[in-house]
Amino acid sequence: MFERFAKDAAKVVHDAVEEAAALGSPTIEAEHLLLAIAGGRHGGATFLLEDAGLDADALMAALEREHELSLAAAGVAIGDFELPATPPRPRRTPSFATSSKRALERALKVAVANHSRRVGALHLLVGVLRAEFGTVPRALAGAEVDRIALATRAERMLG
Repeated sequence: MFERFAKDAAKVVHDAVEEAAALGSPTIEAEHLLLAIAGGRHGGATFLLEDAGLDADALMAALEREHELSLAAAGVAIGDFELPATPPRPRRTPSFATSSKRALERALKVAVANHSRRVGALHLLVGVLRAEFGTVPRALAGAEVDRIALATRAERMLG
């Protein structure tokens, strides 16, 4: 699949791997793809996130709030635990989790539907935003960002 990725999309995926590792995650999730887009210079994809108020810091804050709310729903409070200041890096390169695999699949479908020869960062953004369930939709809802409207704007930019 990655042979069809444009340079900007390949950079997003590379940055997502680094993001996951830096956060101590053994897997690359859809939120790591989104953090990579927000934290990089990926043209229209990064612009759309910033225009929605989601620079890298705001997105990380939304993801952290969602994490805390998810734990609270299970009866766990983060304050009950002493967490390390910096998470340990995984011993191996993080692998792709279901959420990121599905986002990549959706991005490829969007590229094919638009008759694009390559998958770009905007396709990846749409692929992440079109998830109906999971961390990203919950975090964006918590940040009062309309992910459907954002995905639609990205699709319009694709033509």
